[in-house]
Amino acid sequence: MILLNPGPANTTRSVKNALVCEDICPRERDFGLVQKRVQQGLTRVVHAGDAYVTVLFGGSGTAAVEAAICSVVPPTGRLLVIDNGAYGTRMAQIAEAYQIARDSLQFGVGGYPDLNRIAELLQTKRYSHLAVVHHETSTGLLNPVERIGLLCEQHGVEMVVDAMSSYAGVPIDIAQMRASYLVSSSNKCIQGMAGLGFVICRRESLQRLQSFPGRSHYLNLIEQHRFFERHLQMRFTPPVQIMYALDQALKEFFAEGQENRSERYRACFAALDEGMHALGFRRLLPDHMLSRILTAYIEPTHPDYSFEAMHDALYQRGYTIYPGKGAQQDTFRLANMGAIKADDMRAFIKVLAALIDEKGWLPLYR
Repeated sequence: MILLNPGPANTTRSVKNALVCEDICPRERDFGLVQKRVQQGLTRVVHAGDAYVTVLFGGSGTAAVEAAICSVVPPTGRLLVIDNGAYGTRMAQIAEAYQIARDSLQFGVGGYPDLNRIAELLQTKRYSHLAVVHHETSTGLLNPVERIGLLCEQHGVEMVVDAMSSYAGVPIDIAQMRASYLVSSSNKCIQGMAGLGFVICRRESLQRLQSFPGRSHYLNLIEQHRFFERHLQMRFTPPVQIMYALDQALKEFFAEGQENRSERYRACFAALDEGMHALGFRRLLPDHMLSRILTAYIEPTHPDYSFEAMHDALYQRGYTIYPGKGAQQDTFRLANMGAIKADDMRAFIKVLAALIDEKGWLPLYR
């Protein structure tokens, strides 16, 4: 099965095999050393030195986003959320659930952020923190996070970045990005298994969290960090096998190298997008906004077309595609992350072309 959904992504055989390991109590030092190696490897992916540290949580990526948002904004602070897709909206919803003072700057699903509007709001000095999604997978848009980070630095605002679907897929230098907190998970471009979320934190920012109480017991960023530093353990039971798989995935990432992985993903995108264009599909976003890790295509308007029929037929042929999420036009989404190659994309295009011919869906748009 070739997964063209936005994560979890395809994994290598060796990552799958890493799940089959000897049973171990997660409180043993041997397992603590595995966690420490994973923690350091995750930090290293974004070129972070000693000024940064990674905090691991058992849970999905959203759990790690929630840990960051509910932990870092002080009682006297205020959060500005950049909302141009479903995952920006989700960050605002998390802040609302914890009754954190916040505002959302909305650009519409798939809308490109207006840096002048962001700067105007930051100049008011109302905000302690800003939250933004790097790769907004509801549309495949790559936000200009480095430029937003520069604005945050200029106005003394700490930036929280949801890098769920960009981490390890596109090159990230966390210091150059000026992120105080960068959040991702084990199951997307890093090519591990689902079940671990993590927050890469600027140590200086993390230490400031000691001055005010957390809002969550489980998702408490500073307490999770303190406990691991003291005991080489998570506070609560971690997903042991998933940790071993992530350890293996990190070894494979560094063996491949960030540039080679990014180039492989770009080659997959090129093969996929060129093929989709040749079949007559239209993209939602223009070139300059694309992540080239996930692409939203406008759904055909042929009267006999249905996404469900296309999904089910492709699934039977070994490909998983994904519905759209909140865009102003009806879309479906195709990702090209994970342990896949350009040849997999070309094979998919052939299968999709045969399906379109079989269903009689041409012309796609009426």
